[in-house]
Amino acid sequence: MPIISLSVGEPILKKFEEAMKRRGYSSRSEAFREAMKDFVDTEEWSLPSGRNALILAVLYDRDEPKVQLSRLRHNYEEIRTMLHTHLDEVNCLEVFIAEGVNSRLKEIIHAVRGIRGIKQIKFINTVSEL
Repeated sequence: MPIISLSVGEPILKKFEEAMKRRGYSSRSEAFREAMKDFVDTEEWSLPSGRNALILAVLYDRDEPKVQLSRLRHNYEEIRTMLHTHLDEVNCLEVFIAEGVNSRLKEIIHAVRGIRGIKQIKFINTVSEL
């Protein structure tokens, strides 16, 4: 593994080390590697031709978009699996796991946003070829 050198100001280094300790990293190198992976993931996500994995969590009203959400699985071969759970009498959570070209993954997110009854969408993307 190559060794690199990095210069940073004291204030940011102090905050970084505090965050590193809170997250339980055993070394600066471990924390910087993770931060660099996050940086690459974010940058790769902006490329239309890149490939990523996507975890998409959708909170919705139990009586609204069931059919539309299940149709997504058939419309997008990139969706590998879906998980459904009832949070309470009113709210459901659907989790999608997908992998593919960034532009198609973004289409999935856009399609979900257009469904009536969706209350909240959160997603995590990561480079699938790192």
